[in-house]
Amino acid sequence: MSNCPFCNLEPAPNPGEGKRPAGLLRNFQWLFPATLLVLMPKCPLCVAAYIALFTGVGVSVSTARWIQILMLVFCLGSLAYLAVRYWRRRAMAHGRPASSAS
Repeated sequence: MSNCPFCNLEPAPNPGEGKRPAGLLRNFQWLFPATLLVLMPKCPLCVAAYIALFTGVGVSVSTARWIQILMLVFCLGSLAYLAVRYWRRRAMAHGRPASSAS
């Protein structure tokens, strides 16, 4: 058998394969949507001002309103997805079925 790493047909074992992220890392996935939701400006003029401040691109108030609505939908959708995933994993860990459909 050759010692050449390019000729060896057996894949090298990957010690991190199949492991979930550590508990602390899993908690950080909630951080971005929750922080964005809390810090999201409440008026479209502020959204337009932040976009102009951080990117240098000016947007109209109606466009800023749509961006504000899309940010709200994104944050709430992400948090709802993470909550459902958390509760399903928790139910599976306790031996209960993931859904209660009968």
